[in-house]
Order: sequence, then structure tokens, then C-alpha cells
Amino acid sequence: MSDGFRRDLELAPGAGFRLRRRVSARILSLLLAIAAVGWGAFDLAAGYRLVGAGTLALAIAFMLQLTQAELDSWRFQRAQAVHRTWRGERRIEARRIAGVQVEFVQGLARAWIELRDGEQVPLVEGNEAEVRRIAERLASVVRDPPEVLH
Repeated sequence: MSDGFRRDLELAPGAGFRLRRRVSARILSLLLAIAAVGWGAFDLAAGYRLVGAGTLALAIAFMLQLTQAELDSWRFQRAQAVHRTWRGERRIEARRIAGVQVEFVQGLARAWIELRDGEQVPLVEGNEAEVRRIAERLASVVRDPPEVLH
């Protein structure tokens, strides 16, 4: 299993299953990008062109990382687990899901989707209580998908 577990996700309020980024992760990413832009501009104004350019390049990398993290999402919709990333979307039919597994590794809990063909799709890693809540919610919507009203 690849190490694609996310540590910055939480269960969104409401019925169904949707994961969103924690507010603290959003704020930290934004502050890092702002600080890098500020330091880069300061270095350029002070005449340190190479350092300033490097710092601004770092700021751009922080902004790209922030954008990628914001675009990465999980939800359950129309009997499918849907994982969206900046590269595209992956849909996993509920009938292909064998279960949602949880394990404990080095003091952290991990949850992943186990497919009937043996493939393991990483979800989240973090606090045991939060990871269990996420796994239980996903397992419940896989068992009993919400009805779609037209």
C-alpha cells in the first residue's frame, strides 16, 4: 500500500460522507505562503536578488501545494466513493468495496478502503477517535448508500 494517507482531513458535518481539510491546515498553508512572499519581496528590495528569487520560488511552491491540498477531496455520492485530486477524479463503486480497515502504526491510526480485488486505497491517518469516526461513517454509507432524490 502506498503511503498516501492524509493527516489534514476531518469528517465534514452533516449526513453522508465527506472529508474536508482542517481549518488549522488551511491557515498554516496560507501563512507559509504569505510569509514566503513577504520575505522574498524584502530580500529583493534589500538587493539580495538570488535569495529573493529563491524565496519567491518557495512561495510559489507553497501556493501550489495549498491549491493541490484544497482540490483533494473525498465524498460518497451515488453509491460511489469519489476521490478528487488536481490530476483528476477516481470513482470507486460501493459494490467493489470489501470494507474500510483501520490499523495502528507508531502511535497513529490509519484508515483505508479495501477493495474486493485486494487493492488498498489510503484515506486518513491521525488521532484514533477521529480516524475511527471517519472509517465508521464511510462503512455505514457503503452498507446503506443514501437514496438520491430527483
